[in-house]
Amino acid sequence: MTPGTAEVAELIRQFEAIVSDAKALAGPLSEEAFNRQPASGGWSPGQCLEHLNITERAMLQNMRPAAANVRSQGRRAEGPTRHGFLMGWFIRTMEPPVKRRLRTGAGFVPSSTLAKDAVLAEFARLHQDVLSLLKEADGYDLSPKVQSPFAKFLRYKLGSAFALMAAHDRRHVWQAKQAVKA
Repeated sequence: MTPGTAEVAELIRQFEAIVSDAKALAGPLSEEAFNRQPASGGWSPGQCLEHLNITERAMLQNMRPAAANVRSQGRRAEGPTRHGFLMGWFIRTMEPPVKRRLRTGAGFVPSSTLAKDAVLAEFARLHQDVLSLLKEADGYDLSPKVQSPFAKFLRYKLGSAFALMAAHDRRHVWQAKQAVKA
């Protein structure tokens, strides 16, 4: 199925590239290298990818109802999502190379010992779910609000949630690459 909107087509391209980059990075690693944290501190490649798994599960849980609601109402898109100044800034701060470290909530911190094959399989499955949700939402209004799983006071547009997720994914795949180099 060819995406109907340029916004969804671009997001699909981004998520496919993220999955490809993560597989290319982690696939050749041994279990030990996948779990090795850099001597300077920070997460291992496996922890970076598992953090994305944890995040995707939480984000998707909040995004699915918004997408289903807009589809059931038949609200068609009138153009790409307008993120607004603060959300646009937040999305840009997620992009690599990382200039500012951000602390995550305790529920989003991954274990230090992970099974590579299980993490990669979950990563691929969750990103397939993201792609499926994008395809289901294609052509519909992506402005309904979604509750952030990170901060209960924060709500943002469904389209912004997809853009934020993609930027966040790139950030941690980049971080995983840095951990491999270290």
